Amino acid sequence: MAHQFMHCFEGHRVASLVELQGNKEDSNKAEKPIYCPRHKTDVLKFYCKTCSQPICKECTVFDHGRGHDCQFIMDIGDKQMEVLQNMEDEAKVKINELRLAAKGIEHISSRLQVQYHKAQNDMNDTYNFYRAMLEERKQESMKELDQAFNAKQVAISSLAQKIQENIERLYQGCEFVDKVLKFASITEGLMFKTLIEQRFQNMFNFTPDINNQSYFDIEFVSNFQAITTGVRNTFGYVRESDEVTPGIPGKPQPIARPNGIVTTTALTNGHIFDPPPLTKEFGSSNSLIFPPADTNMYEKWSNGLDIFQNGIDVFSTSSDPLFDITSKLNLTSLYPPKSQIKRQKMIYHCKFGEFGVMEGQFTEPSGVAVNAQNDIIVADTNNHRIQIFDKEGRFKFQFGECGKRDGQLLYPNRVAVVKTSGDIIVTERSPTHQIQIYNQYGQFVRKFGANILQHPRGVTVDNKGRVVIVECKVMRVIIFDQYGNVVQKFGCSKHLEFPNGVVVNDKEEIFISDNRAHCVKVFNYQGVFLRQIGGEGVTNYPIGVGINSSGEILVADNHNNFNLTIFTQDGQLINALESKVKHAQCFDVALMDDGSVVLASKDYRLYIYRYTQIPGISM
Repeated sequence: MAHQFMHCFEGHRVASLVELQGNKEDSNKAEKPIYCPRHKTDVLKFYCKTCSQPICKECTVFDHGRGHDCQFIMDIGDKQMEVLQNMEDEAKVKINELRLAAKGIEHISSRLQVQYHKAQNDMNDTYNFYRAMLEERKQESMKELDQAFNAKQVAISSLAQKIQENIERLYQGCEFVDKVLKFASITEGLMFKTLIEQRFQNMFNFTPDINNQSYFDIEFVSNFQAITTGVRNTFGYVRESDEVTPGIPGKPQPIARPNGIVTTTALTNGHIFDPPPLTKEFGSSNSLIFPPADTNMYEKWSNGLDIFQNGIDVFSTSSDPLFDITSKLNLTSLYPPKSQIKRQKMIYHCKFGEFGVMEGQFTEPSGVAVNAQNDIIVADTNNHRIQIFDKEGRFKFQFGECGKRDGQLLYPNRVAVVKTSGDIIVTERSPTHQIQIYNQYGQFVRKFGANILQHPRGVTVDNKGRVVIVECKVMRVIIFDQYGNVVQKFGCSKHLEFPNGVVVNDKEEIFISDNRAHCVKVFNYQGVFLRQIGGEGVTNYPIGVGINSSGEILVADNHNNFNLTIFTQDGQLINALESKVKHAQCFDVALMDDGSVVLASKDYRLYIYRYTQIPGISM
């Protein structure tokens, strides 16, 4: 009775033993005392709706006091259990929904198969359409070629006819003069003299220009780089939905860039960030792409697509090099900071090569050299061979095949020639990093350097037959003798940023073209830095260096145009030239004895420029 009525027992519930036992069902549901985990002697009688947990009386005072909604479990327990029941009912409904979704998986899979085969058919249709368009364009080009050929044939026939007419007139004049001399008196002859002289003079003034290039200059000009880019941009791409996996954001839509590289749009603060277009004519991937009929625009566009334009090296690293501040400060007094040199124009007189694996074709003409007979030696890197041509670009022979055994090559990237013997020095890039020597007929002699070299880049041979190698990335020069023994080795990372070409003179001075420092750095065989030749604004992004028969230093670069800048060995500027045509990225250059330079280009061709017949420059 005390527990039932006294205030100190407020909240207590008194039940008889009979009520607690009840029948079996009631006994299962009967409230059994459960003690608070914090207050071990207090029973959980209250429920805090704020915290959604049962509590004891002590908890209502301390932990769940002001602001908490606490009620007796016996008052709200049934409602809270109803909430659980409702949740169970919802779970069962969700189970039924997911079962229906699982049955639809097979339907989704079949739709995927249908879409896949449709995409395959669309690709084949696009390919066949391309073939039809290419065939149509080929026929049109053949017609254009025939028309040009016929027009030039007519012009040649007309010229031949004029020559024949003048020959006949000259014969007639000669016969007339013979008759005058034989049968006319002197007075009669003098009467005809002025007329005869005028007629003959008119015929003497006729000089047929049989060397005029317009009579025979006919060529099919193709742009493999633009074709590759155009196909990548216009053939189409595989589109998929933005989201395919729950909880994983969809991939941004691929964008076909004008340089043929498919990139992905970046998200910055929720906004799409798209790099600026390469040219103002082509703002996005949707505004396509070939200019309508302006071939000049086509050429400009294709040149602009080359991401290696301006001579930036394809194998450049992202290191942060040290600059030779003193040399750069000294150069500001010699050369203007921007290119203000007026360069003489030059045009190539010979070109050869195309993409492929047959004789006279290349997949990457990375290195070029010239021997004493002016034969042109080309390192065809991805075809794992060396090809030799005469000075007119006619194929002579080749050697090498893919492999690591003697007589085999693996990615040969630079070549040099021993002038006295004609031996051919070949450097290989990764994975072998070694030097191979072949005789002038392409027969294997020896190989060495695989355990010493790391990144061979430029190679040359001095007048004593020693092989001089400059390595990129590690910025090191190594000098070997003909048998592979190291004669000298030194690092030059303080002075070089990205070397790519090397040549030596008779004074044992090493001239290294530095692509990123925009100049040529000169060292002696002991590794002492001597001087700098050229600089930014004069020799931007040089791709190679050479010494001609006059002892002049020629620095080649591909900044905007193909440029040649000629210096004395002390660094005094002599001449500056530039090509009339633009080139794709250029790999290497080599000098010929007749005052020509051979240029190996990324468009799978080699060009020969003559630079000695052009007068000096004006500054």
